[in-house]
Amino acid sequence: MKQNFAAGRALLIGIGTGYPAGMKLPNVVRADAEALARVLIEPTLCAYPVENVKLLLDEQATRDNIVDGLRQLASTAQPNDTVFLFFSGHGAQKYFGDDAGTYICPVDFDWSNLCNTGINTEELSSLISNIPAARVIVVLDACHAEGAVSLKQLEMEKILTFGFNGPALEKLATGAGRVVVASCKDEETSITYNVKGHSLFTYFLLEGLRGAALDRKDGVIRVLDLFHYVSDEVPPNAKKIKSGHEQHPVLKAHAESNFPVALRKGGLLKSASETAVSPVAQFNIRAFENVLCQLYPSGPGHHEIWSRAGGDTSSLASSGNGRAGWHAAIRQLSQGGGGPDISLKSLADAALLDFPYNPELRALGA
Repeated sequence: MKQNFAAGRALLIGIGTGYPAGMKLPNVVRADAEALARVLIEPTLCAYPVENVKLLLDEQATRDNIVDGLRQLASTAQPNDTVFLFFSGHGAQKYFGDDAGTYICPVDFDWSNLCNTGINTEELSSLISNIPAARVIVVLDACHAEGAVSLKQLEMEKILTFGFNGPALEKLATGAGRVVVASCKDEETSITYNVKGHSLFTYFLLEGLRGAALDRKDGVIRVLDLFHYVSDEVPPNAKKIKSGHEQHPVLKAHAESNFPVALRKGGLLKSASETAVSPVAQFNIRAFENVLCQLYPSGPGHHEIWSRAGGDTSSLASSGNGRAGWHAAIRQLSQGGGGPDISLKSLADAALLDFPYNPELRALGA
């Protein structure tokens, strides 16, 4: 039975010809964001709920609207959601002065007034960190070759360059469950794939979301698998399109799992409520312990999984590592300890709420 990716939310921004003279980018930049929105909400592909996807294009992508969109996610996203943030446009780096830093450039960006018209890394990172979702992927296609040429024509390159650098990407990736993907290294530029009507990077991002990324036969597309597909495809195709051109996507991650970002081709999965784990007698306790070690490597206190399942944290023995902690906790639980409100089933159900598409957890309940 088909279902939607109910936990998916997205804010997608594409700014091309909407920029002022000297900063304009090709129409493919807008097309990138529009196509990504279509792929995410398509029921036979990623299957995000339509109402969960917000698209800001050209003149709509003002500083205020972008900030408001991120604040709306902070107020509406749930702890178990997956949030997809996409920005295709200009990034800017200022090397000295009171306003030195790295910025994304809204459509009303003014290079002479960076602080009030750009969104710097610190502010953007703070807005993202306020989103309570356990899983956030930020995708930046923000260093376009055409923009670099325009910048040199304006003779601003000595004080301002377009693009994002490594430290800025690291800043955006701060926090558990955060993954940042950039279209190229900071010394490189993104190029267009005109025959396909998109930027090169986003074309392969779209292909990955359409199902070209690694298929693990669990009905979902996972964040690291998506990146690996894009990073395999972009460099060789960049050289084919533009002889000698180097373009290598970049990943910065602080995520403890290869989490799902969308359904694969609409999915063929039961809903999370239909995947309740069978009674204790019907699944292998040792296998369950191994899964918990993988999903919560710090031990029963990781993401408060033990207490959320009804367990008494004071009953947990101190241990040197997460695996030892889980071994002691599962042994205690199988012997009737751990607190009056926790059981192997309640622990498995709590884990399924965090990882509803995890194949190992689902297999235990098969």
